[in-house]
Amino acid sequence: MSESLTLTDRVLDTLVTAGLLTLDQLSAVRAASADGTPVAKILLDRGLVTGADVGTALEDELGVPRVDLSSYAPDGEALALVPAEVARARRMLPLFAIEQTLTVAVGDPMDVLSLDAAGAELGLELDPVLSDPAALLGAIAQYYPDTEPVASAPGPEPPTVSESVPAAAIGAAIVEEGFAPPLPDTKLASADSPDTTDFSFADDVFVLDVPPAAPVAEPTGAAPATPEPLDAAPAPAQPVQAAASVTIEEMAASTPVAGPPAVDLDVLAVADKTKVAMLVADILANAVSRAATRIHLLPYKDDFFLVYRIAGRLEKIASAPLSMQGALVDAFKSFAKISTTPAGSPALGRVRGHIADKDLVLTVSVVPTISGQRVVISIAPFRPDPRPLSDLGMSEAEERALHAMVERGRGILLIAAPVSGGRSETYYSLLEHAASVGKTVYSVERSVEYEIPAVAQVLVSPGSPAGASAYLAVGMRQDTDIIAIDGLQTVGDVQLAVEAAGTGRLVICTFSAGDIASAVRRMLDLGAEPHGLAGALTLAVGQRLVRLNCPNCTMETPTALAAKIPGAPKDLINRSGSGCPNCGKTGYRGVTGMFEVLPFTEPVRSMVARSGSAEAIAGAARAAGMRPLLASGLAKVAAGIVSAEELDRVLRFAE
Repeated sequence: MSESLTLTDRVLDTLVTAGLLTLDQLSAVRAASADGTPVAKILLDRGLVTGADVGTALEDELGVPRVDLSSYAPDGEALALVPAEVARARRMLPLFAIEQTLTVAVGDPMDVLSLDAAGAELGLELDPVLSDPAALLGAIAQYYPDTEPVASAPGPEPPTVSESVPAAAIGAAIVEEGFAPPLPDTKLASADSPDTTDFSFADDVFVLDVPPAAPVAEPTGAAPATPEPLDAAPAPAQPVQAAASVTIEEMAASTPVAGPPAVDLDVLAVADKTKVAMLVADILANAVSRAATRIHLLPYKDDFFLVYRIAGRLEKIASAPLSMQGALVDAFKSFAKISTTPAGSPALGRVRGHIADKDLVLTVSVVPTISGQRVVISIAPFRPDPRPLSDLGMSEAEERALHAMVERGRGILLIAAPVSGGRSETYYSLLEHAASVGKTVYSVERSVEYEIPAVAQVLVSPGSPAGASAYLAVGMRQDTDIIAIDGLQTVGDVQLAVEAAGTGRLVICTFSAGDIASAVRRMLDLGAEPHGLAGALTLAVGQRLVRLNCPNCTMETPTALAAKIPGAPKDLINRSGSGCPNCGKTGYRGVTGMFEVLPFTEPVRSMVARSGSAEAIAGAARAAGMRPLLASGLAKVAAGIVSAEELDRVLRFAE
């Protein structure tokens, strides 16, 4: 494996692994880019892949997450690292920096392929996350104000609703998990139900007994997969054949994909809530029978479209006049128990159900647009109980320390990890353990990854005037042993956590940072009072995720990196995967966590109270006996389950 793979190299290799590029095409692309031609331009000009392909590779293969910029405030220090002209020209928004790595949000997945050049220009390594394109442009305009519109920045013009543009340029999916008030499980009424006009379904889960339909063959006219708005046009008699860069209007003009059972939107012409409720049931059943992962209601001009995402591709199922969409949107909002949210505000609702013999979780996301309300319903398997800490890669001693804290501790138990660092997995594992030992738990969450019946889980809605801080403040008045919040974001959140810890409770919270020391330093930078924070912190865990060597193709792989790991023995043997069919020829299969656990002793608290630097706090932590992340990673390299190259990719010890 190369020790100097760029981000572009990793994306291209992933496209080959996914079967979207051949090795010959890869060689041709690299040869064509030798003269400085952007790789993204070569890929698009030759019709090799679309932005949708790159987006899927980034999310599914490389684990690049999505961020909802409407609920995320970039770090001021990160913004200062990128000049306004660079942010506009590169269409990227810096979010936070950890050492020499800057995490940036991009709207078009193709823009990720230009981040290596941008990083070289800035002297930083750039780590991407994906976001909604329109929200990104708005955020760039907000944090880098200028008299000129952001759309005039160099590079491809941002899309407008009136243009016929490639689907990849329109954007990414709405973040479809999180941000809604707590919802009871519901049941869709059957055709024999005496009254469904108020959508008040009483059973614990809704059940649709629908026999699975045979897979529907994907037509050649289906659009590439990007969850994006589609422009509408009257459907012609024949479907439009799709090329590599199908435009929005071509997709809108295509003939709806046929497949049993059919969905008839004509019932919307009759203002009958019972029939509309049954239409919701029909759409859900139809989508599951076709193995769809998303349902879209997309408004444009005078029409709206019912679109499914199937096998990563968008397929138009039906269309109807836009004037008829309101009743269907209201029905989905009522189904998800978010009908009280005004039409002009975003809302998210989450419902668990059983459809066609499958336990599923459906998340209904509603966002107002200039054309009308855009609705996206995600369909995901219901996740079982959270995994124990040992299954996440934590050592027995570290697991015992955290369990003891949950069972008998007070103060703040802080979980620090970067985006996609696995902190929510640790969070839910601790909540599950707390519930299992009889603790009452009140949890404020911006998304729900696991449902724990014994925990009072509260979701925060972006359309609600009550934010996370309000829910946290109310939780302090609840008769509960443990208060938890998944995602401290503001100084208000931190101060409330400190206040809750002062009442003698245990407060479990997560925070976005690279390690424990940088997490505490960032809290101080937000404005947390040093003495109060120092007195409240009791235990912290920092973590990162690393890819595991594929057990089927792991072999000894000599590398100079192994000797560069701090503390590595001279006889350390490096092992890595060579690539085989079982791991998609990547050499990796699965992930595990690296952890550091720090009890806040008086010397460490003293350093926090003095508002010490991240380096000073880290030094006090090491002096207190904390095993750092690098030592945890070294143990995994010595065990042969993680390669030295992978450890360096995550922790960059060789720099």
